Amino acid sequence: MPFDAAIFDFDETMIDLEAQHTFASSSLATEMGCDYMQMPQSFRHRSGFRVIDDVADMREFFGWTQSLDQLLAIRQRHFDRACRDAELTLMRGVDESVRMLHAAGYRLAIASSAVGDAIDEILRRVGLRECFELIIDGSAVTRGKPDPQAYLITASRLGIPPSRCIVFEDSNVGVVAAKRAGMYCVAVRNKRAHFPQDLSPADVIVE
Repeated sequence: MPFDAAIFDFDETMIDLEAQHTFASSSLATEMGCDYMQMPQSFRHRSGFRVIDDVADMREFFGWTQSLDQLLAIRQRHFDRACRDAELTLMRGVDESVRMLHAAGYRLAIASSAVGDAIDEILRRVGLRECFELIIDGSAVTRGKPDPQAYLITASRLGIPPSRCIVFEDSNVGVVAAKRAGMYCVAVRNKRAHFPQDLSPADVIVE
């Protein structure tokens, strides 16, 4: 394979955390005295956006005056608790694929819109942290997917040209970001996603 690095999206590509994210956002709204179900369905079911952008949109919608950092910390507390209470399992084929690529000498990284500390903790919990040398999370970029910034930063820090990177993604915005970065993209369809994702810009789509 003409690649030196494999870059993975995290949520819904490696592990299904939709329930935990929904719980965290809903709990944030409840703690702030609001009803999460008042948020538009298009917001509640979207995929691939940075957590901080989700919180910012909720803050604007409900008219909260607390700082974005304060609101993000509240949501993260609820998310971490939901993850601790859940039996988290990797998506089918992830463990084998990651270990195979790592054993074959590929450089592995994660480029995710989620929070880096949570990604790190979950990877340790499932026994894969040692396989990844780099985690780029939503705080490392100023523009979330579909902007290619996250993938370009990942390639730069790995010291590998984008054209030598293969990306695994599950969302439309993630696939578009990878292609805009000039990378080869394998889209992994998540059949449990709330809204079907248009993965057609990917080079390969697998079930």
